[in-house]
Amino acid sequence: MSSPSINLYKQIILYILHRSRVSLAQHLVIDTIVNLGYTDYINAQSALGELIVSELVVELDTYHRTYISLSESGEEALGLFIDQLSPDIRREIDDYLKNNHVETLDESVLISDYKLDADGNYTVTCSIRDRESVIFSVSISVYSEDDAMRVCDAWKTQSEPLYGEALRRLLGEDINNQA
Repeated sequence: MSSPSINLYKQIILYILHRSRVSLAQHLVIDTIVNLGYTDYINAQSALGELIVSELVVELDTYHRTYISLSESGEEALGLFIDQLSPDIRREIDDYLKNNHVETLDESVLISDYKLDADGNYTVTCSIRDRESVIFSVSISVYSEDDAMRVCDAWKTQSEPLYGEALRRLLGEDINNQA
């Protein structure tokens, strides 16, 4: 693969991450560049790998998947090279992200993971994020790995009601009078 090609793929990946409001599941970024027809899976993965190694992109590995976002140096690098990315490519990426926004947002905002602690229990950490900001986070200790996986899986459907209830209780609102 020629150097100009890999550089284009890197710029596209940086732009995708820049335009997203949230950290994205790694597969969504790769799928975007492949689905738009810019390259194949192997070349996209290679370009992403180089961005990670050069610390322009930050990885967050969780139980379910790997999320990626721009680092500060990634934002700076994109700022230096964004004019090299054609307006047509930027527009196509923007349209693709807009048309797939709900799917992207649903998979990216909710993050859950678990780790074995020193006591032999599993600590499950679940969060709602907007880019790198944590909007809501909860950690809970469970006795088995199966329970940890069940909590992680349940986070997808239970995060919003838990967040709402926690906020109402912490703000002292009467939850019995909520419609």
